[in-house]
Amino acid sequence: MKIKIETDASLEEEELIIRCRDLSEDTIELQRKLQMLLKTQATLPVSNGELDYFLRFPEIIFLETDGNRVAVHTKTQIYSTKQKLYELEELLPFNFMRVSKSTILNVKEIRSIHKNITGASEIEFADCIKKTYVSRSYYKALIDKMTRS
Repeated sequence: MKIKIETDASLEEEELIIRCRDLSEDTIELQRKLQMLLKTQATLPVSNGELDYFLRFPEIIFLETDGNRVAVHTKTQIYSTKQKLYELEELLPFNFMRVSKSTILNVKEIRSIHKNITGASEIEFADCIKKTYVSRSYYKALIDKMTRS
């Protein structure tokens, strides 16, 4: 595999092109990782009272619906955004996952899961007292994702 960088001052925005003989699993994985890297550099506009903030995705531990807004949780704060949960699900990097109809979380921040066979299982986060829940229907997919991440 060759890696080459070409500069072009006429470009309005940077563009990354992957040229390949055929679309292999390795090529698809490379594309996915590059997209994930770009997403981790991005920010999410949120608000806390009268102040607007721009959170980097790695700062976010989970997001949950709160009425007609989405609450965005970091380890120490709660912010809100008007974007819908399904819109955010498309924007977030690979390490985020929906775990219930109302919650998306950052898989890399999970410290423990208290399994509940009859209902939702409680999730605790690293270096944080906040908790959320994974519904039974998402539990297996979450465990699979955690073992792959």
